[in-house]
Amino acid sequence: MTDAAVTDDSAVYLHVTIQLVRGKHRVFAAAMAEMAPVLESQGWRLVGAFTPGIGRLGAVYHLWRVPSADSAVEALAAVRAHPDAARWHDAFAESVADEALELVRPMPYSRTP
Repeated sequence: MTDAAVTDDSAVYLHVTIQLVRGKHRVFAAAMAEMAPVLESQGWRLVGAFTPGIGRLGAVYHLWRVPSADSAVEALAAVRAHPDAARWHDAFAESVADEALELVRPMPYSRTP
């Protein structure tokens, strides 16, 4: 699936808040850098990945533009079927203390479709 399939009217975003285990930022970042292209091959687009310069230490925020709410299930199945899935799982188990996901839609005044 390509990003072209997502219209401005159908845009859905997945906002992910991750709290990392202290000292495990590099473990997480390395695994995520490998896994992100797999999600992108499923039509997801990483709008941004952020960590605060001031604020909660060890926090990471992702904003993904996804084709639909249903695409999350399909994309995660593709990740699980990937040959590196077990290694990524181990890296995330070691580095992620907590994770929260929210499907969000742009507000009318948003400049991001």
